[in-house]
Amino acid sequence: MSVKITGYYKLPNQAAPQLVDFDIVFDKSFMRKYTKFRSFDKFLNGGRFRIASQQDFEALPEAVMDAHVRAVTKFSSWQEMLDVATDKYVLHQQLD
Repeated sequence: MSVKITGYYKLPNQAAPQLVDFDIVFDKSFMRKYTKFRSFDKFLNGGRFRIASQQDFEALPEAVMDAHVRAVTKFSSWQEMLDVATDKYVLHQQLD
């Protein structure tokens, strides 16, 4: 697949949301700790989603993503997984 997936996040001390690459937010350490996969790309492949673009990813029904997350991660929903990953990303950015 190898499609670059991004999201906008309002980080502390920033006026506007920042575009963040999901390969950075969902780094190898996070993926190994919380999922059955080593990368976000492999996580998406494991769901057998047909994602060839950012728009394909954004068009995924949340219920479908939630079911995949529940099946292959320690989270109960996509939003929970995203929130935890974003919090860890923000904390790491503050420590740098």
